Amino acid sequence: MKHFLLFVIALVFNSGLIAQVTITSTTFPKKGDVLKYAENTNPTYTLDLKSNAGPHQWEFNVLSSGRKFQESYLDPKTGKDAASFADADIMLKEEDQEEYYKSSATKIEALGFGGINPIFNAPVVVKYVKRPALRQAPLSFISTTASEGDFRISIPATAFPDSLLANFPAAFRPDSIRVEFVSTTSSLMDAYGKLMMQGQNLDVLREKASETSQTRISVRVGFLGWQNLETLASTFNIPLPPFIGQFLGVNKTTTYNFYNKDKKEILVSATYDSINVLETVVFADYGNVINAVKDSKGPTFTLYPNPVSDMVTINTENWQDGMYLITIADLNGKISYAEPTQLSAQNPKQINISDLNSGVYILTIRDRFNKKSGSTRMVVLD
Repeated sequence: MKHFLLFVIALVFNSGLIAQVTITSTTFPKKGDVLKYAENTNPTYTLDLKSNAGPHQWEFNVLSSGRKFQESYLDPKTGKDAASFADADIMLKEEDQEEYYKSSATKIEALGFGGINPIFNAPVVVKYVKRPALRQAPLSFISTTASEGDFRISIPATAFPDSLLANFPAAFRPDSIRVEFVSTTSSLMDAYGKLMMQGQNLDVLREKASETSQTRISVRVGFLGWQNLETLASTFNIPLPPFIGQFLGVNKTTTYNFYNKDKKEILVSATYDSINVLETVVFADYGNVINAVKDSKGPTFTLYPNPVSDMVTINTENWQDGMYLITIADLNGKISYAEPTQLSAQNPKQINISDLNSGVYILTIRDRFNKKSGSTRMVVLD
């Protein structure tokens, strides 16, 4: 009996050694790498994530179709805005959007956006005040990591409709408004085992990443300089428009990432909302994934009329109801109009653009947590 117990203990110990993996910086993507993925933004299935610890056997054969895409890691010197990110060593590019990163032995951190950036679909350089980590190492059961991201966009107050600024007393009327997107992520390598997908059975380490995203608004007021809008309003008893409270806020998500020590792709990345509903799944494509083009990257909207001379109507029937930031920028990235507003699929949004000069503009809609966006060109006539 004694020998049998020793055998069982040894078996359990050895199986643990085999199942647990350590993820090192050798899995970091480098210049010249092309990683293939697929994405489901409206998954109709569930994933059996199992508990923490392990070893587990995850069967994710349901991940067989999605919107296929590639991440191509390029020489940052080839970017249009390379001069603004001199310490970058890799760049991701999607169409005309450029994302610059810096690698080290322990992490890849995001430096900022260039090219046609994702906020306004116009040539504006945005640098992170705090740089979020794209990858970190080493990762092992049961280690932890943390990351912070912070970038800000300043918009002249003249770009906002007068009605939105009417609540400010003359002495506190801002000359510029800054929207700040902040994120904090804390991760725990909480489970290990084998993952089955696309005919492969791979040793994996699972990361549970809890992210909190927050939107803040600051205003620049004369001699006071930049002030948090809520603090300013509270200190000087300034009533704020109702939309401000709706636009500000906190969003929490949990993402489960599955890593293998020999693969540069994150095998599976499943994101759940604050009430544990599966929102998005991104997974590696090893050649057996069916391309589902109908699973688009983001919602679309329509403008009419276009060209337009006075009132333009925005139809967002494919968007979820909620608070969004609408901006209109020229092709040089200068913002001429901005409005935080409630959008509804049933009620098209109208904007008076009669004050804009004739020309081509980019109208962008972005949700208040900087998670989803869409842009389109708008032609303004005299």
